[in-house]
This record gives sequence, C-alpha cells and structure tokens, in this order.
Amino acid sequence: MFGLFKSQPAHRDIGPVAAQELIAAGAPAVDVREPAEFAAGAIQGSINVPLGTVQMQGIAALRNAGIDVDATHLVLICRSGNRSGVACGILRDALGERAHNLAGGVIAWAQQGMPLTPGGV
Repeated sequence: MFGLFKSQPAHRDIGPVAAQELIAAGAPAVDVREPAEFAAGAIQGSINVPLGTVQMQGIAALRNAGIDVDATHLVLICRSGNRSGVACGILRDALGERAHNLAGGVIAWAQQGMPLTPGGV
C-alpha cells in the first residue's frame, strides 16, 4: 500500500551481454561520460553525449549528435551505470522503455572481457 505512489523507472537496466546484443542489432549506443573519459576507452560505435548536455538539452542533445531517437532500442552507457541511469530518467518522457541502461557501465563491460576502444572507434 505504501509503495502505491512510487514511480517506477521507465528504462530497463541490462547487463553487458544484453547490451552487446542490442548494439549488434543496431541499437544506438549513447555514452554519457565526459569527453576525456570517452576518449580513454569506449564501446565501439558509441556516440558521446555528456550527461551535462543531456541535462541541459534533453532529447535534443541526442538528435544534435545524429542519434536516431526513434530507434526501437537505445543503450545508454557510463562508467558505472549511475550517470546513464540519470540520463535515462531525464529522457523518460521521450524514450520510455526504449531506453536501456548498461548496469555496471563500461566497468562491467570490461569485466566481461568485452573490448573498449579509444573514442569508441
């Protein structure tokens, strides 16, 4: 009864394997870390849109970066999953359940032995 008015996040937390499958199937990968973090190592093909930009511009930040915001799935990424979770919350109205947060971020990705490349190239 007391949890009745709790809002549930519209996004889904997913692990590295599920994220890799979505990205391989064409889901845009949006890395919300700062540019220096992204340059040091990112998921191949990901696009850097820092959380601060998402906070200021909302869904327009993704559009301005050339991301297909109408894609069936979008994977949001950061170092540990916290900032990307915040970004999912900000984008909730625009993306709803199409937004997927990489739980554990690039830390979990790398722990699974999945590659990170400089600047996602």
